Amino acid sequence: MWRAAVLMMGLAGCQFGGGGAAPTDVAAPSAITGPAVEVTALAPLGSVEPASGAPSAAAPVDVPSEAPVAAAPPTPVIVKSPSQVACEKTGGNFVVIGRSGAMTCQKPTRDGGKQCKRESDCDGVCLARSNTCAPVKPLFGCQSILQDDGRRVELCID
Repeated sequence: MWRAAVLMMGLAGCQFGGGGAAPTDVAAPSAITGPAVEVTALAPLGSVEPASGAPSAAAPVDVPSEAPVAAAPPTPVIVKSPSQVACEKTGGNFVVIGRSGAMTCQKPTRDGGKQCKRESDCDGVCLARSNTCAPVKPLFGCQSILQDDGRRVELCID
């Protein structure tokens, strides 16, 4: 019981400054001075105020309930080269190849994913790891392929 009383007195001392001197760099709330703060009433949302700045007694303007949607930026015009247009007309994709940034037409093969044992079984190349025809031609990067005689070789196209 007496411990609780000591604790309460200790907390009360913290509440009232603890008996120490007040810091000198903190002003008392009553020490704030300066001109009186001017309060200006705002016009209701949607009302129109005259140019003189005096509040208007005009009827409020009809404001839509939803915020206006900002106009989307204009879509840039994409100019395609004749090579790209010809590629896309035949079902291909104009893609960047290698580190040079060169572009080429990559077309899907007729038999992508079909089982194969040699290159002649495919429209493109026969992939050695899966024994399936490549999905596109030309196939870039390094690939293990099966040649027409069935031999496995590494083909790198960049």
